[in-house]
Amino acid sequence: MKALGISFDDIHSFYDLDLFLAKNGVSIPPAQPKTNFVDLAGGDGSLDFTEAHGEVKYNDRPCKFTFTVNPSSDMTFDEKKTQVSNALNGKKCKIILDKDDEYYYMGRCAVNDYLQDKRILQIVVTATVSPYKLKKHETVKTFTLTGNEQTVILTNGRKSVVPEITCTNDNTKVVFGNVTKTLNAGTHKILDIYFKKGDNILKLSGSGSVTFKYREGEL
Repeated sequence: MKALGISFDDIHSFYDLDLFLAKNGVSIPPAQPKTNFVDLAGGDGSLDFTEAHGEVKYNDRPCKFTFTVNPSSDMTFDEKKTQVSNALNGKKCKIILDKDDEYYYMGRCAVNDYLQDKRILQIVVTATVSPYKLKKHETVKTFTLTGNEQTVILTNGRKSVVPEITCTNDNTKVVFGNVTKTLNAGTHKILDIYFKKGDNILKLSGSGSVTFKYREGEL
């Protein structure tokens, strides 16, 4: 059975650092929206410009992870503090919780505190992470084109994303809403083709195949 812990890139808190995740040792607050209200002088209420750029944006999340040093460790507390600091302090990495290991948070870590209460020794790691947790595996969908126009639906998570589009043949036509693009063979990123949450409908025509690749994110 896998020990409950956290991976920082390829460094696991238990298997590599011999740390136990403390009870209630994970604090990941909700992402806070970046609101923009302008007061109406002499009028009621305010003007809300939060979605002035098309959608709500979010602030980074301040996370906190508290670990207890294995009492059976061969290291002294000073040696353990050095080991953990060398491994994690200042490191920008993917942070993966064992209990939610299909997603990762991207952020920069800091060894924040060393706590000592009699025989209980703890190390606190903080991290400032991006608002969205991202799927570990990218979504990849390939469609075979037969010349006739076909409609396809690609489902996306909460985070809006520009997909990577790879065509095997020239003159591949992609229609997305009011946007129409004719693409040559190769890989493209079209900023006007911007997947939002839910079903995204496209019309494809041409020959060969076209592949869409994107990484979904959730709040």
